[in-house]
Amino acid sequence: MGRFLVTLLAVIATILGSGIDGYDCKVVQFIFGDSLSDVGNNEQLPRSLAKANLPWYGIDFGNGLPNGRFTNGRTVADIIGDAMDLPRPPAFLDPNLDEDTILENGVNYASGGGGILNDTGSYFIQRLCFQKQLELFRGTQELITNKIGKNESRKFFRNAAYVVALGSNDFINNYLMP
Repeated sequence: MGRFLVTLLAVIATILGSGIDGYDCKVVQFIFGDSLSDVGNNEQLPRSLAKANLPWYGIDFGNGLPNGRFTNGRTVADIIGDAMDLPRPPAFLDPNLDEDTILENGVNYASGGGGILNDTGSYFIQRLCFQKQLELFRGTQELITNKIGKNESRKFFRNAAYVVALGSNDFINNYLMP
């Protein structure tokens, strides 16, 4: 019962959030992952062999066209965010991403073929491993801190929801392969 209460209180605190001067402070998501959560980062990696641009990707989502998701509909992160009534964050490598978009929606760093280990998915030539995703997140923290200040930035990141959904490629490509 104690563990349930702590979890419930954490979820309530996250959902309520707190205001950031000049911004409607709703809870946003920062997503780290692999193809189960990628919403288009790999489409911006010119040498990546892991692309979600074939006709069947996205047929049940949005306009029915490929959209960078390695699924015909929603990703794991979409499903989690939708269940919590959170905005869907854009891909970090989206050329239109800016600070205001991050403050309103968060960011998705997930990359098809990525893994916890740096070498996982190396046969896809170019992908964002977990370490690289964390480096990009640190850059995002710096960017937002420069925009809204240190104290407001702390509040913003403390109140955000974080999804870490990767490891399947590590398991499949390292443990199951001879």
